[in-house]
This record gives sequence, C-alpha cells and structure tokens, in this order.
Amino acid sequence: MMPVAKIVDQDVMIRAAGEADLADLGELDTEIFGELAYPPFVLRQWFDLYRGWWLVAEHPDGLRGYSLGVPVFDRSRGWLLGLGVRQEFWGRGYGRSLTVNSMRLLEGVGVREVHLTVEPGNRPAIALYQDLGFAVDRLVKDYLGPGHDRLLMIAALRSG
Repeated sequence: MMPVAKIVDQDVMIRAAGEADLADLGELDTEIFGELAYPPFVLRQWFDLYRGWWLVAEHPDGLRGYSLGVPVFDRSRGWLLGLGVRQEFWGRGYGRSLTVNSMRLLEGVGVREVHLTVEPGNRPAIALYQDLGFAVDRLVKDYLGPGHDRLLMIAALRSG
C-alpha cells in the first residue's frame, strides 16, 4: 500500500490518519453523523485493523474530513465505510479528494469494485459518488436499523 499525501488546497492535505488523530476523528464523526456516529471503541478498533486505509483532510486548525475505504479479505471488492466532511467545508473538493484517494488505495491492492451505502436523501453525496463512477444497485430498508434506509452503490475499478 502506497502512502497518501496530497495537498488539496493551500492549507489542507490528504494523508493517512495517525493514532494522534483518534480523538479528532471521533469528534468529527459525531459532528457529521450524530446518532449514527461510530462509538469510540469502534473507531479505535477500526484504526488498529485498518491503519493506513483511514485518510484525513488535515488543516492546521483541525481535521476537515475523513474517509475509510477497506478491502474485503480476498480483495475482490472494497467498502467505503465512511466519508464525512464538516458541513462548513462542503463544496471545496475535500470529499471528492478523500474518495478518490481511498479508491486509488483499493485499486492499488487489486480491488475490482467498491461498495458503499448512502442515505437516500443525501443528494450531494449521491451526485458525487455518481460522478466518480458509482451506480445505485438497490435501496436497502433499515440497513442501519429501523428507519435508517440506505442506497447501496457500486463502482468498478480499473484493476478489475
């Protein structure tokens, strides 16, 4: 897996998350996803399991966003398990850059397709994903529990 470090704009860099980012990742995830945010113990365990796969958009004043794209065991497909950008920073390309970099990491280890789920009413995210090659596969009722339906989207990667 190749290290990721890419300057998005003058003050923001996309890079692999480090252990020192865990508290900020938890705060960021809670701010973005509220009741559906990952509990701290899940963030910690996912960091330990997927070190190097978790990317952050870092600004000197704090994290602006993150993505977590991971391969399944046989690397036949990957999952974008999380993508979030602080609302006041939407429209600056951080979500796109984080997603593209996660997809490149996955492609680099032979992943042939990436899956993700998104809230059906989140039109900006759906448009972003479609622009990056994702297509809606189906609506899954109660995917994240009662009342939390999700669209399953899939994108083919060039390695496939």
